[in-house]
Amino acid sequence: QVCIECGSPVSSLYTEYGAGHIRLTQCDACKCFADKYVEHDVVIKFIDMLLHKPQVYRHLLVNKLEFRQPTIERNIGKLGILLVLFNVYIDWFRLEEGGRLRGQRELLFGRQLPFAAQYLCILAFSAVDAGAQLVGILLASTIHQRSWRPAGRWATIATALIISSFGKVLTLLLVIWEYNEAYYPWLLDALQFTSQSTAVSVLFDVHALWAGLVVVFSAAFKQLVHFAVLGAASAVL
Repeated sequence: QVCIECGSPVSSLYTEYGAGHIRLTQCDACKCFADKYVEHDVVIKFIDMLLHKPQVYRHLLVNKLEFRQPTIERNIGKLGILLVLFNVYIDWFRLEEGGRLRGQRELLFGRQLPFAAQYLCILAFSAVDAGAQLVGILLASTIHQRSWRPAGRWATIATALIISSFGKVLTLLLVIWEYNEAYYPWLLDALQFTSQSTAVSVLFDVHALWAGLVVVFSAAFKQLVHFAVLGAASAVL
């Protein structure tokens, strides 16, 4: 456990004096509370994540022990599945918008597939993309550290990617207000890139520039895998 303000190790985050009565620990290095988010609710944490504050990522990725287990915590896993489903909607929106601009009605593989087949195909691509991005982060971390130790932290890295992809939840705005602008999904991608860079910077305790390069590498690897899978599926179908 560390101080979320300066990153210095602390023995504890708070002292409990009774049911519902705690006293936050003060960091010896910076004299700030070690982790103020212990007393904050989810809304405050979400707002600070939108503001890209590294303190909230230190609270979630370093100080919350349930997020540092060898496997992905159950609720985080559910959130990951939900984000994949949101990504299906975004990809479908892009395909339809691209087809409209080109004057084409076909969505996949040059033909108009049934609704269920289209959904399952895009769902499979979204799941592959999520896995490829995780592998890309692991590869970049392994190359940088010249060690396979990051592979043992795959669950923590996956948790960081899922938590920092909260911007995909804003996909609901596409449904509620029926946004038709093609640039809106790209704004969500930009938000996801910056938030993931912040999360990687906190998780590996590196400069934000290097963290951004790691995220760019993972995005490039994801696109490479995406096109390879798409090409293989086109050849089969």
